[in-house]
Amino acid sequence: MKIDNSGKVAASFTAPSRTQSKADTASARANGESVAINPFASRLQGMEQAAASSPAFDADKVAAIKSAIASGEFSINPDAIADSLIASAKELLAG
Repeated sequence: MKIDNSGKVAASFTAPSRTQSKADTASARANGESVAINPFASRLQGMEQAAASSPAFDADKVAAIKSAIASGEFSINPDAIADSLIASAKELLAG
């Protein structure tokens, strides 16, 4: 592409198309070109499907906790909470 002294573009420019036809894809494969999908995308898709198939929360467990709080029987175990947070962080970092 050249720019003359007037600042105008001398050669025409067209933006590349983001869609490829099947023929373009086949020719890219024939030329040894390939596309690899990030493994993280596959894991994310699997997690989305698992989340969609399970209920958002356990209504029975929420009712039991609510009842325990109302009666003053609900106790918090900070050691168990800390252990779970650490395990969760390790899992996220290892993944």
